[in-house]
Amino acid sequence: MLTLGALGVIVASGAVLAFKGPAWYHISHTGLFFNSLHFWSVQLFFLFMVIHMIGNYFMAAWRGNRAATWITGVLASIIAIGSALTGYVVQTNFDSQWIAYQSKDGLNAIGVGAWFNVANLGQNLLMHVFLMPAVVALFVVIHVLLVRVHGVVPPIEAATVEAPPASTVPEQEGAR
Repeated sequence: MLTLGALGVIVASGAVLAFKGPAWYHISHTGLFFNSLHFWSVQLFFLFMVIHMIGNYFMAAWRGNRAATWITGVLASIIAIGSALTGYVVQTNFDSQWIAYQSKDGLNAIGVGAWFNVANLGQNLLMHVFLMPAVVALFVVIHVLLVRVHGVVPPIEAATVEAPPASTVPEQEGAR
């Protein structure tokens, strides 16, 4: 629930930032507030998402035909990381330029540099404001629906420990 709440704050604060533009959130006190709210809700989103993933890993949440649920969650987190990269790049400051040109080499190394230019602010803005949030939201909706369909995974002990049959339980001496 905390992860979904943080995602809601990200979308709401991001919508305000998108409508007002970078000239507003760089100089206005209200703009700086919304920019900070967006930034810290992203930090909390990733913290809660990592805690969620670690907890589900140690609960072996992929058991019981739940692999699709696990895969949609992992895909949502990977695309959220890409959205965070484009978010750092659209800050339009010297830090964002450094991040863009350092990540450009990494993206070229994995073979996506021909389709995605991190140094192109317009392309990053479109990816960050519309495309990646829509894809993350789609995967989150599918993930939550799969959890609702399959239910929560039972504890590991419930699948491995069985109760002994009634005939093998010894009777107590004083119970007669």
